[in-house]
Parts: sequence; structure tokens; C-alpha cells
Amino acid sequence: MKSIFLIPVFFLLLTHTANANSSSLTYTGNEPTFQDFLAQFPKASLPYSLDVEQLQAELEKNAAPAKGKRLGWEYYHFLPMLEEIASLNRMPVYPEPIASFETKQFYAVLYNTGRQYTQYVKSYYVSVFDKTGNHLATHFVAGVNAQTIIEATITENLTAEVKSHLVNWAKPYQKGAQDGNIIVSLTPAGQQVISLTEGNVVEQIQWAYKSPAIADRSLMADARE
Repeated sequence: MKSIFLIPVFFLLLTHTANANSSSLTYTGNEPTFQDFLAQFPKASLPYSLDVEQLQAELEKNAAPAKGKRLGWEYYHFLPMLEEIASLNRMPVYPEPIASFETKQFYAVLYNTGRQYTQYVKSYYVSVFDKTGNHLATHFVAGVNAQTIIEATITENLTAEVKSHLVNWAKPYQKGAQDGNIIVSLTPAGQQVISLTEGNVVEQIQWAYKSPAIADRSLMADARE
């Protein structure tokens, strides 16, 4: 069955065009090694899920969540997109290491690029490397903001099974309001399977909001096929 995925907007990232597949191991002096970089991420097994219940709970919290461990700046060069994100926005980048995975052929790391003062906006990415530390691909896989929840399961063969949901609040959502507003339902907005080992460079991510009516029509068309 053909899959149609309607992806809503968190922000726009420019395509990474330079040195994306250069070796991550060519350093001198006291610069960290690739294994030092991997050690910043808790080891985890596959399959690994960022499920909709977990992401919805993060969005509905009334108090600001505790800050997770921040990836040190000395490791940014292992992740091609981080320096670009930092240059595109005045607000400090707050990359949070979530998990690392190892297969027979690859290493992969999962991290959140939410910024320091926007804890409720989560954007989860997976970067994949070969066994010598060369960056192969980086993909957005999951995230949450006031309008959208995108969940994902990362499989043993490093694909991401991604599902998108539009968020329906009991009352009109107001940023920062502590008025007891709750999520009453989620509207399915599409799904996609992504090969995380392909893509070579950080892909441009441009998401456009889709109304529930449009999403429903797309899913109906998908079902007919």
C-alpha cells in the first residue's frame, strides 16, 4: 500500500552542502575521537520507539521539564546539521543526546535539537555513520509542538516507521498559558517509512501544515490504493 506522509512545520533547515561525507576521525591534538562522541549517548537496543503517548505527555506538562544532558560543543562537528541550526537562529542550540545504536555495519545516534527556552518543542533526528566514523545520513524522525505530534519506531535494519498526528485542544491553544487546557484528540495525518542509512547529506526539511480535512482525504486515497 502506498504511503502518504503529510509533515507539519517546526522550522526550515537549509541543505547541508559541504563536507557532509568527510571522515569524522581526522583530528589532531586533544580533539575528541569518534568513540568519545559515541560515549556521550546512552546505549540502546533496536527496535526503539518514540511513541505518541510519550510525546503527548511532554506537550501537556504544565511545569517546564528538567533539562537533559546537553551535548558538548566540542562534539558538534560530528553532526553536520548542528552548526547550521546554530547559525540560523539567535536562540542557543540545546542538543540533547538520547540514544546510540550499533548494527553489524553502522553506528547511529538519536538526539533532540530543541532549544534551551523552547522545551516543549522537540525535534528528534537520527544520524548514521559507517564503522570508521564517516557520516552517511541524517534524518528527522519524530517531534512535537503545539500543532503536531510525530512518532517513530526505529527498526533493527535502521529504517524509521513514522506517523504524524494533528493536535486538537479543548480550547484554542495559547503559548505559555497555564489554564488547564488539554488535548482532546489526535487526527492521523499520514505515515512514511524512511531508510536512515541513505541520503548522504542532511536533507532540507520544509514542512507545511495541513488541515485535518486535507489529511483525511489523503489517508482515504491511501487506503483505496
